[in-house]
Amino acid sequence: MVQMKNVRIGVHPINWCNDDMTDPLLGDGYSFYDIIDQAAEAGYAGIENSRKFPRDAKVLKPEFDKRGLELTSGWCDTMFACKELRDEYFEGLKEKAKFFLDMGAKYVIAAEGTGSSCWDPREYRAAKGVQKLNEEEWKLSTDGLNMAGRFCKDNGLTLVYHVHTGTCVETFDETQKLCDMTDPEYVNLLADTGHLCFCGVNIPEFYDHFADRIKYVHLKNIRPLVLQVVREFGIDFNNAVKLGIFTVPGDDGAVDFQTVFEILAKHNYEGWMLVEAEQYLPSPSALHFAKMARSYIRQQTGL
Repeated sequence: MVQMKNVRIGVHPINWCNDDMTDPLLGDGYSFYDIIDQAAEAGYAGIENSRKFPRDAKVLKPEFDKRGLELTSGWCDTMFACKELRDEYFEGLKEKAKFFLDMGAKYVIAAEGTGSSCWDPREYRAAKGVQKLNEEEWKLSTDGLNMAGRFCKDNGLTLVYHVHTGTCVETFDETQKLCDMTDPEYVNLLADTGHLCFCGVNIPEFYDHFADRIKYVHLKNIRPLVLQVVREFGIDFNNAVKLGIFTVPGDDGAVDFQTVFEILAKHNYEGWMLVEAEQYLPSPSALHFAKMARSYIRQQTGL
């Protein structure tokens, strides 16, 4: 058993209801109460924000408190590399950060959307793939992240950048460039096992190399057969989700979580580890998967 200290286990609402796609078959039938009731029943201490959750902390926090849950963080996509949209997205991040702070959360999750195949609002790029940043855009993006990270730190929050499939930062080298161009005092990393596996990144090497910058972890598993099909036929990210490419720790999958836990323990990682596996079309009970992952992590780490 891997010994880890000062680590807490949470879960992402996307295990119940997909945040990126509002297809009714992607868990949209789960209510706010379904999600938080089942997260608590499965034994999690924290949960990220969701489109299903009330936006008023005075409404949301009492419901969390009743169930022994904390809001761990929330998603803020940015368009800092786009001159026309960077200010708008920075204001949006600040508003979300204030809400997270009101909820007692300590982290803000950011990812650059400029050129993304997932959520660039200027153009739907799923079929075209990601448009990588040029050097000017890299400078704009990382300057914006430093600015956002400084705002977060000044308000008692930590900005973590999500290395994410279909974006300008999805590989080891791109993560290194991001780290080289941002201030570690203001910008750290969210390391997501599933996205790293999807992109063909060596996960143990990534976790070991970037250990000093990793301040938040998503534990996402990936189904090898689905990944093989996705790569062979060039299936885009959102449709890969619908095919069930992601699953949880403890289910059959490609990610070696034992090694991930060992590396995190070696580097004295402290903070949250969040179970995350997108809801997909033929999914059985989300509660079943939530309990499976929670049991697996407890067996592996004692947490």
